Amino acid sequence: MQIRNAFSRIVRNWPAKILSLAAAILLLVYHDISRLEERFVTVPLQLELNEELVPASSYPRQVRLQIRGESEQVFRIVAEDLRAYLNLRRFSEEGEFTAPVQIERRGAAAGTGTLEVTAEPDAVVIRLEERLLKSLEVVPATSGFPPSGYELIQLIMTPSSVEVEGPRSVLEEVNQVTTEDVDLSNRREDFTERIRLVPPDPLVLFPGGDIVEIRGLIDEAVVLQTFEPVELIVTGLPADLAVEQDIPTGLIRVQARQVELEEVTAGDLQLTVDASQIEEPGTVRLPVRPVVPSGFVVLRYEPTSVQLRVGAGE
Repeated sequence: MQIRNAFSRIVRNWPAKILSLAAAILLLVYHDISRLEERFVTVPLQLELNEELVPASSYPRQVRLQIRGESEQVFRIVAEDLRAYLNLRRFSEEGEFTAPVQIERRGAAAGTGTLEVTAEPDAVVIRLEERLLKSLEVVPATSGFPPSGYELIQLIMTPSSVEVEGPRSVLEEVNQVTTEDVDLSNRREDFTERIRLVPPDPLVLFPGGDIVEIRGLIDEAVVLQTFEPVELIVTGLPADLAVEQDIPTGLIRVQARQVELEEVTAGDLQLTVDASQIEEPGTVRLPVRPVVPSGFVVLRYEPTSVQLRVGAGE
């Protein structure tokens, strides 16, 4: 009888009692959920590889981690406390594989078992190929030109070749690596700079570093130019004698720095004949000598001699 009465009391108004219990459970769950916080951090995705293989396809270099848990725990953690990685060491042959993103907890994140950390993406498809080591020639990349009157004589790379490593299919066809652009504009003297190498493919690495030294040798440009016509002048002729013919003009071909040549005209160069040895009227052949500004090198001139007809002066 007592058991029956107790059961009757339990089942009396049972719909209301069930609704009350459900409401209590929902309140408890809501209370627990409201205490949870979440935040996101972005960390590098590291690869743990078999020594013989390297990535041969693009893959996310970073992953987004969702940290969820109690507020005090969540906001105590920094990105450095979490490491995201793919464990690919079990793969020993070339091929395409899918690996889950694993998370290592360190620092403030260690020992926080109630903390939930998930990665986005949570798995990565990646192709692996044989690791290839190769020595490549370093080729400087340049842009612009030295100012007028100057020229680039030589570019010297140190080192002249570098070691690279990467997937077999990429490096088999590569024989050189270039630098970032070296701007030659406004270069009027020798220069030395450290400059970064540009990998031929994002999957190619430089085990010894990607910085090289470049030395540029700049000099004033030397050019060849022919001046014509150049006046021929007779000098030293005694006052009682005179040349009885038209004096021809000539030409002079010179080598000089471009900046100097740009400021010179044909009138600044001369061909001269020394007639000081003539003492009486007659016809005589005399050598011709060029006269040019300092720093000019005469390569050729015409005429090299001239025949003069000299008569008595007035």
